[in-house]
Amino acid sequence: MERNKIIDELKKLRERDPLFENGRILSSVSTKPPRIALEAFNIFHDTNALDRFLFDSINKLEREIIEWFGILLRNREVSGYITTGGTESNIVALWSAKKIYEGRREIIVPESAHYSIERAADLLELEISWISLDDEFRARVNEIRKKIDKDTLAVIATAGTSALGVIDPIDEINKLCKDVYFHVDAAFGGFVIPFIETKERIDFSLENLDSITIDPHKMGLSIIPSGCILFRNNSYLERLEISPSYLGFKTWTLSGSRTGGTIAATWANIKYLGIDGYKRIVNECIENTKFLCKKLREIEGLEIVVEPTINIVAIRTRDTERLFLELRRRGWKILMDSKTKSIKIVVMPHVTKNVIEKFVNELKEIMRDYE
Repeated sequence: MERNKIIDELKKLRERDPLFENGRILSSVSTKPPRIALEAFNIFHDTNALDRFLFDSINKLEREIIEWFGILLRNREVSGYITTGGTESNIVALWSAKKIYEGRREIIVPESAHYSIERAADLLELEISWISLDDEFRARVNEIRKKIDKDTLAVIATAGTSALGVIDPIDEINKLCKDVYFHVDAAFGGFVIPFIETKERIDFSLENLDSITIDPHKMGLSIIPSGCILFRNNSYLERLEISPSYLGFKTWTLSGSRTGGTIAATWANIKYLGIDGYKRIVNECIENTKFLCKKLREIEGLEIVVEPTINIVAIRTRDTERLFLELRRRGWKILMDSKTKSIKIVVMPHVTKNVIEKFVNELKEIMRDYE
């Protein structure tokens, strides 16, 4: 097949999918990366982060990313690496926990946890003890307190649940985990909460916090796939070390070969945007979230499921499925959560006030048809 025909075919296929810049993607937790991230990826697209002998520059960039997170999360001893996303990061966290507390098998998990925790439990032969949610869809701390015992390996909390964007009472849970591994899945919230004014904490000032999952390919605006697992110190990774005879050096990552491209893209973003840049972007998303909620409250028969803390809003009506199908028919790219029967709107940078106005106007039209 000729080169031009291949490129034309790929372009035609891509045209079938929506573009973030068209403004009709409302449930995605990712967005189009900045140009600098794409350029950085292209420079390092052919490098393998596993092979530090050949590509030591990627090792250097990754170390600097982890150091940056150490400053952001108030712990300069932090260790970790860039993963393929939250699923890998959560698996690695529980793998590490299993190395520390050998013989323990039970993990305490809120019902709202990401499905990757179930995957990790299956792979690592762990038993899940489920925790119910309170009226605000947060993990019930009293249930966690009652369930922790000598067989408890780990407790999981979420900072920005997948369905509703809820933050579990992490500070309170932290106090219960003195002799238990404590992991926070902040795949989405990790690039939001540190940049806004809130009483919520997801950093290593929480004395019992062992690890955090954060995804740069979400609000970090990096290229997919870009996750990150962060540990309190290097001892966690040391327990995972292996020395393959053919490599000649130690490695501790779950995946073997890793593209240096996404590491370079993440590095470029944090250097280019910095903490002040992320604050500006995140707070603009939060302001747009407040604007969206204000507009939604004007629509009779529409309910905001839970007051948002971050830039995720969930809505429902007496017939949410009908609303969902009509919005999809009109070209809005949205998702509906089957448990809460709610539609998720993620106010990413591409979800501007102009987009919100158009969406709300169509919502009003559809809701009028309910009457």
